[in-house]
Amino acid sequence: MSKQTQRTETILNILKIRQRLTTIEAMELLDVSESTVRRLFSELEQEQKVIRRYGGIQLANKTPGEYSFDRLIESHQEEKEAIAVCGLRYIQDSDILFFDSGTTLYYLCQALAQKLEAEEIKDLTVFTNSLANLQILSPVCRVILIGGEYRQKRMDFAGYASNKFISHFNFTKCFIGADGISLEEGLMATDSDTALMAELAISRSEQTIVMTDAGKLGKRSFLSYASLDQADCIITGRAADPEFLETVRLKGIDICTA
Repeated sequence: MSKQTQRTETILNILKIRQRLTTIEAMELLDVSESTVRRLFSELEQEQKVIRRYGGIQLANKTPGEYSFDRLIESHQEEKEAIAVCGLRYIQDSDILFFDSGTTLYYLCQALAQKLEAEEIKDLTVFTNSLANLQILSPVCRVILIGGEYRQKRMDFAGYASNKFISHFNFTKCFIGADGISLEEGLMATDSDTALMAELAISRSEQTIVMTDAGKLGKRSFLSYASLDQADCIITGRAADPEFLETVRLKGIDICTA
């Protein structure tokens, strides 16, 4: 067995136990240089065995296309609820908003509904492609559902008709999630329909607020839909890597940690 094969097997075996591995940890584990580790990480990424993260790698999802709204709604729930509270700070009376169908946005809608019921925020118009968001907000404000091809596992609509619809409207703010945020490749999604809708929403909005849990920072996903500097604000959890956040701040992007 070659040294390269041994190193690869060692890294993959560690990842099965720990899920993540930093560049420095791999250097110490394999007793090799940083450039050797980076080449090895790059090869593993090309083979779709790992996903590059800020400062290291993580084990790739064996079924990257599989998505379940019902399953993900319970993942990182406390963090998402805290992120949602931060998100309320960016919503003002008479805003025209776009909300995507991610699970973090679901918690934002719950928190926003309470503010609307108490009349602490008024006269909103919300555009969304999410059935879950519609059900939460339609009793308390004006909601325009973006139709199209229904995706049952995501409880949303997407595709050509959805994108054509969005292209006729302008929003004061769009609130979107991200499956990965990379310093080099920007905001990322797991599928092309979600990515294209987010890209269009950003282009039609005066401000873009990205809401995502700390685990998505430095993580790459299937494809990019916007450069990092297209985000006006990123709202994430307190566990976020401070070095990553500082790099983002230096790009002039507002950061809110929940």
